[in-house]
Parts: sequence; C-alpha cells; structure tokens
Amino acid sequence: MVFKRSRRRDDEFWDEIYDFLENADREYRRFFERFFDTFDEIENLKDQPGTYVYGFTYKIGPDGKPIFQEFGNIPRELSGLPGPEFREPLTDIQDREAEYDITVELPGVEKNDIDLEVTEDKMTVKVDKNDRKYYKEIPFDEKVDPDSVKATYSNGILDVVVKKKSPKKKESGKKIKIE
Repeated sequence: MVFKRSRRRDDEFWDEIYDFLENADREYRRFFERFFDTFDEIENLKDQPGTYVYGFTYKIGPDGKPIFQEFGNIPRELSGLPGPEFREPLTDIQDREAEYDITVELPGVEKNDIDLEVTEDKMTVKVDKNDRKYYKEIPFDEKVDPDSVKATYSNGILDVVVKKKSPKKKESGKKIKIE
C-alpha cells in the first residue's frame, strides 16, 4: 500500500510554523528596542546612587504566542513602577480553566512586610521596607473572586491562587428535532 502525502496539509503545517516564527521575531525585536532604550535612560542616571536591575523572562503562552515579561527596578516612567527604588519581582502566572496560580519571588522579606491586594480585575503586590522594595501589578484577563484568594509565603516565594468568577465552560450542544 502506498500513501500519498497531501501537499495542502504540508503547506498548512509550514505556514503555521512560519507565522509562529514571524510573530516571535516581531515580539522579540519590539522587546529589545524597549530594552536598549531603557539602558540609554539608565545611563543618564549613572551618577545617582543605587543598583539598577533589569531583565526579562520568555515563555510560550497558552495560545502559542510568545510572552515576554520584564522585571527589575528600572525608572518608573519606563516600567510603570511607583518609583525607581522599587524592584519588579520575577513573577510566573499560570492561567488555568477555573483559577490563576501566581508565584512571586520576594527574597529577603518577611511575610508581614507583604501588602497583597486583589480586586476583580487585578492583583497588586507591594513590599516597602528600608532595604527591600518590590512592586508588581498583575491584570487579570477574566474577572476573579477576591474572597477566594489563598496566599502562602515560604523561603522568599509568595504563592497565590485566585479563583475565576465564571470559568469558561465548554458549552454542550443541544440535539434538535427536525420536523
């Protein structure tokens, strides 16, 4: 028995690969333009005391598109942080069907130093100690139930589970009688 390869199926496969790589390249270039602009701005601040931290993580989102997340204590006008003395902690967000699982790295702080606030639309983590200052605002794609939040903190790691208000449910079909 001889199998024929479908030219059309091969073309669709390679088109999807090409589209993915093109999208990743576009996001990568956009990110690095901003990345180097940030360093130009920080260079202007070199005479001001303090240590500046800046970095990024890269992962593939549930939709197959690349996601770049920045972290550090870059100047507020570039980062959205409340001030240059605040660092943006490294954060991992898992968007599950019925909840968000969020892990935030906050080394060097005590549980009592963490100010955690959750609304239907976003979560804010803030630490304002003399030697450690962190700030992170996480917007949610779906409404959440602030009363459902469970948070634990151990060894510099804050784990937060937030339940969604109405998780996306797969709609079941309805059988229709044809008359």
